[in-house]
Amino acid sequence: MKYLGLLLISLTLFCNCNSTNTATSKNTETKNQLEPEGKYLVTSLYGKDVSEHKLTLVITPKNKTISGFSGCNTYSCNYTSEGKTFSAGFPMASKMYCEKTGKIEKEFFKALSELKTKNLKEPTLTFKNEEEKEILVAKKSE
Repeated sequence: MKYLGLLLISLTLFCNCNSTNTATSKNTETKNQLEPEGKYLVTSLYGKDVSEHKLTLVITPKNKTISGFSGCNTYSCNYTSEGKTFSAGFPMASKMYCEKTGKIEKEFFKALSELKTKNLKEPTLTFKNEEEKEILVAKKSE
């Protein structure tokens, strides 16, 4: 009888531990779905189609960094994100001069500095500024 009681108690504790792990796992999955990750191709800046310039955002949540191609140079910056709020630090970029794409690169960096909110509806990632105006739209890249 003692052994049967111990067995029942052990099974009860074991089952409770598994249900807690499952709940934790589901919370983690939900949180990760809200966080963009991977490579995105920028399709729009301030409402203008910029897809021909092949601007990219490579978002790495583990390191809280954004990097990619800015039209002429490669760049990298840190970011913070909580819920829908999002802000990027000042990007560090290589220093190549490109006469034809310098203007788009300048606009792209300006947009990065103005990011305030994000909305992720895979495969589209949309950023808005403080006035809730859409300033950057990107699509997930394969």
